[in-house]
Amino acid sequence: MMKARSVCKKLLQLLTIVLLLVTPFSLRAASERAVQVTPDQEQRSNIVEVDGYVQLSEEKSIRDVRQEAFANARRQALENAESRIKSQTRVENYQLQYDLIESGAEGVVKVLEQKDFGIENNSRYHVWIKAEVTYVLKPPSAPAQQKALMSPKAPLTVKVWTDKKSYSDGEYIIIYMEGNRDFYARIVNIGSKGKVIQLLPNGYRQTNHFRGGQRYQIPGPGDRFSLQVTPPYGQERIVVYASETPMGDIPMAPLAAGLQEYRGSNDDLAFRVRSIQPVARPAGGMTSGSTGFYEASWLVETGARQD
Repeated sequence: MMKARSVCKKLLQLLTIVLLLVTPFSLRAASERAVQVTPDQEQRSNIVEVDGYVQLSEEKSIRDVRQEAFANARRQALENAESRIKSQTRVENYQLQYDLIESGAEGVVKVLEQKDFGIENNSRYHVWIKAEVTYVLKPPSAPAQQKALMSPKAPLTVKVWTDKKSYSDGEYIIIYMEGNRDFYARIVNIGSKGKVIQLLPNGYRQTNHFRGGQRYQIPGPGDRFSLQVTPPYGQERIVVYASETPMGDIPMAPLAAGLQEYRGSNDDLAFRVRSIQPVARPAGGMTSGSTGFYEASWLVETGARQD
């Protein structure tokens, strides 16, 4: 178990502030390290908001018109997302390869939210959906292609890692994070027993917006906790949920040192960070909007100290 621990300031009475200072580093060195990191798991997607319309017809029932409106919305969501993905995979004078992937029974387009506005102006049927279109970038082989993934023109990519993959009892863990462009994020730790603790933002370090090309450290300046390995041991999962637009609030239970616990399932949290996310809509009165979303996991093994 990787346990968030406060250090006593007055013999078993008060918590102290544990500030772990960031060691100075060059931006170039940070970028090179991030390029070398390979997530244990990652998922890329675009979250799209679209309106679907169908003109009323005497030849079609209201039920048929409604179904057609939602079908039009899903088709438009796929087209908008695919167009955005194509534009972002052309970087550094070549094109990264990608594949759209299905999400269970939902197919390529997974509807996260929907609204039925019904008949408007006695002439058309109006619906709205927020949908996720998931895709995978084919693993690039050449070093130049690896670096292209961390280009600010590439799809949103946020690397998260630790100095090593296994830790013994009593050791302290520091997490690093770096994105290829400015992004918003939540960073959580899922313990060996499934407990979900949000590390950032927290009660003392409430930032959720991060600069691209800059390395961040957790715990870092402003945090009042450290991450020390204690029983029970096993596999810990560090997860970053990142997006190009701000995420909404999610109910959390407060813990010591400003930390927060999510008391639902991992799958439920993954859904919530997507379903409540405000999507940026382009200017000019257009009714569609989209944002890039990225989820990555880094696995760590913890165990008893071997003397």
